Amino acid sequence: MKYGSLVLARKDYRVLKKYLKDNLYIEDYSHKDALDTLEDNLKTALIFEGEDMPEDICGFNSMVTVSSISAFQYTFQLVSPLNNDPKNGKISVTSTMGSLVIGKSEDDIITYGPPADSVSLKISKVGNLKLEKVEV
Repeated sequence: MKYGSLVLARKDYRVLKKYLKDNLYIEDYSHKDALDTLEDNLKTALIFEGEDMPEDICGFNSMVTVSSISAFQYTFQLVSPLNNDPKNGKISVTSTMGSLVIGKSEDDIITYGPPADSVSLKISKVGNLKLEKVEV
């Protein structure tokens, strides 16, 4: 990781902790592993006030593009679980993909998928949008 730890805005950190505490929807083992890893990484996360946040961090409402060595590319908006809508490019921070990118920065590498079939993806672009408040 570029910054050595996850980087989160204080308000995003609080909301994310609540989502993890209340999350009752575990899709599969890789999803549970991703959420467990996120929870562990939150213990050492760097917390910033909103105005001090680096611009290349994946946070709530960010537009994130991940790409692979084989030229696969996927762009999505990182949203709250209430706004999850994968068909329209809105991925929840508590989904497998969302939990892998939240708090990470451009050029960080994530490993997506089950161990026997995982793929390395690079966070190739982060665009931070100033939108509505994050819903709890």
